Amino acid sequence: MGETALGSRPDAARRGGPAGGARALRRRRALPGGRAVVGGFLVAAAAVGVFAGYTNATAGPRERYLVARHDLPLGHRLAAADVEAVALDLPAALAARSYRSASQLTGAVVLGPLGKGELVQSSDVLTGAASSGERQISFPVESARAVNGQLRRGEVVDVVATYGTGGDAYTVVVVAGARVADRSASRDSLSTRGDEVITLALPASADALAVAHAVNAGAVTLVRTAGASTDGASPPAAYSAPRGSRPAGPG
Repeated sequence: MGETALGSRPDAARRGGPAGGARALRRRRALPGGRAVVGGFLVAAAAVGVFAGYTNATAGPRERYLVARHDLPLGHRLAAADVEAVALDLPAALAARSYRSASQLTGAVVLGPLGKGELVQSSDVLTGAASSGERQISFPVESARAVNGQLRRGEVVDVVATYGTGGDAYTVVVVAGARVADRSASRDSLSTRGDEVITLALPASADALAVAHAVNAGAVTLVRTAGASTDGASPPAAYSAPRGSRPAGPG
């Protein structure tokens, strides 16, 4: 009986495989380490930050503020056509003193000349200004004679003036129901009396003359009349200090 020789599989030999037909094993690639992952994340975050910064820098201003559409002279009463909104980047402090809506300035009075394209700020205009036909007058007064400096725009006051001194002094209501159009601290840095400047809106020129005379000839006191109605009311009679006695109240 003949012997049978055992040999390698001819198909594996022809394919160039390993002897005995064993399967070739390949080494798997290792996953990125923790440091590599963190580094890649930081690079991606930096790229996003740069892109966002570039986008914001090239996007332009987002807020719009009012500027003068044309030259505006002192005393001009503003209308919607006098201003226009333009996109501006303003610091927070300046933005707080600026306007975004024309309705905020309609009827306001220009306190100083404004050039075309100039930003309109609260210090440049008197908002809530006198309506048609009203007169406005400004004068300094000690804070102690103006409700201790607590008056605000829109409040109503009586203008009281004291003339003379001693027993000859007398006090009268010069104007009843005057509206406070504006109030500001005095610019006199040498003053120690706490002076302020009050602007009143008055309905008639005679009232303006009476207040001007009182400011120059007497001592003016402003009396807050919140909640009091002055419509159709007559000013109180003049008060005169009795000679040789301490006044107890108006007579």
